[in-house]
Amino acid sequence: MRTLILLGLCAAGSLPALAETPVTDADRERFLLEAQVVKEKGAPGGVTGSYRATLRLGDVQHDAHIQPIDEYRNQMQLGSGMEIDFRDSWRNNVAAYRIDRMLGLGMVPVTVTRRDPRSTRLSSFTWWVDDVLMLEKDRYQKKIKPPDIVAWNRQIWVMRLFDQLIYNFDRNLGNLLIDKSWNVWMIDHTRGFKVFKDLRNEKNLADACEAGLLAKLRLLEKPTLLAATKDLLSESQVEGLLARRDRIIRIYDEKIAARGEDPVLYHLPSRMLAASASR
Repeated sequence: MRTLILLGLCAAGSLPALAETPVTDADRERFLLEAQVVKEKGAPGGVTGSYRATLRLGDVQHDAHIQPIDEYRNQMQLGSGMEIDFRDSWRNNVAAYRIDRMLGLGMVPVTVTRRDPRSTRLSSFTWWVDDVLMLEKDRYQKKIKPPDIVAWNRQIWVMRLFDQLIYNFDRNLGNLLIDKSWNVWMIDHTRGFKVFKDLRNEKNLADACEAGLLAKLRLLEKPTLLAATKDLLSESQVEGLLARRDRIIRIYDEKIAARGEDPVLYHLPSRMLAASASR
């Protein structure tokens, strides 16, 4: 896989200024890392001190979601009860993006590590999704039906598997975006990546699994994950993710053994391939 993560190593001015809105992951990473923050505004619905900012690099201007929160406690008393291994960190946003790409999904917007200009603390800068049609919350409340219910359900099944893999503790209808092509975008993963080795809710896994995703899950290895999430996830978090991965694979292997591949595996068009074709 071609390495897309720039890791903040490219020096400002070392490459020509962008003349049009970036399309590829690599160009969007560069934009988020190098562009100047020219305007700040609130980010609706967030409780993590996050905000929306307008960035400019050369002739290109685009918004980003900036999240500086970075909290960890062994346990935390919340309104929903006591949460063990409480994590609420911008680092998880960057890790979710990188693992999404390792799995070939393209469902998490480009996200990089950069210092928040307000506090100078390291934070996550996430590409603001263009052409948002609605939040899943709005679709659900207004009972709007997707134009292709089969394709829609399959995207939701992928999202549910991804959340079980990263042990996302905060998925809600407000952090699922729907663009005008009815693509689902997953945002706000600050409360994911717990160390637990069991799945959070095994029943959330669908009876069927995207074939390419299952194949990519089999390829995940600890050294590769540790390298991709350096300074983001601990070794214990990576080990927890791999243990959950193993359980997910066993679940679908058992289904395939019992029913055969055709009823269990399905295919979704790759957004990453689509992005490459549009270059």
